[in-house]
Amino acid sequence: MEIAKQIGFKHHQVVITTNAGSRQRMPFPYQGDLLLYLMGSDGRPYAVNWTVKDQAHAFRERRYSAAKTPNQQKKDRDHAELRTALEQLHYASGGIRTVQMSLDRLDPIVVGNLDLLFPMHGLPLTLEPELLGEFSAEIEDAVDAGALIHPIIYRYAARWGKRDQFIARIYQDIWDRKLPVNFFKPILIDHPLDTDGGDLLAAYGKFFLEIEL
Repeated sequence: MEIAKQIGFKHHQVVITTNAGSRQRMPFPYQGDLLLYLMGSDGRPYAVNWTVKDQAHAFRERRYSAAKTPNQQKKDRDHAELRTALEQLHYASGGIRTVQMSLDRLDPIVVGNLDLLFPMHGLPLTLEPELLGEFSAEIEDAVDAGALIHPIIYRYAARWGKRDQFIARIYQDIWDRKLPVNFFKPILIDHPLDTDGGDLLAAYGKFFLEIEL
């Protein structure tokens, strides 16, 4: 409430019923969309607040897609600006940086690759760990050589069955950063995997930093 008063923002309130049965107004408990708990290179934990929208300009104007008069548009832009400032200052008072994250800040190919990998990354595999280790090593050698990997998948599946598990293993190795690939190129197992650049932490690591550079 104090921060809202300082910046001239009308803090939204809600009406609650107390244990005694009386009704009273209370400040609405604003909070960010996603609070990341991370570990720094020095071993010290820190947090980063992500406020999330579908498009970046949604941070600058409330109900940006609605038809409005110029006066209403100004009000919505002013409201969005103050609401954003409130959140940033609120978390900053606790030493937490706020990052504005929106889908259009990510490359569409990266989004597609993550959509492909995420359902597989925690999938339990029933094949023997030693066999999967041998498979991963052979896949890594093929990727390093710029060779196709699907013949390896077919060969292992022909002998051991469970083709889907071998495919899942590749996706898990990519997810765990054991098999580095270029995330800005489509990940297609019937094409040579591109390993030239495209590291996600190099491209988007700034969104996770404790202090903005």
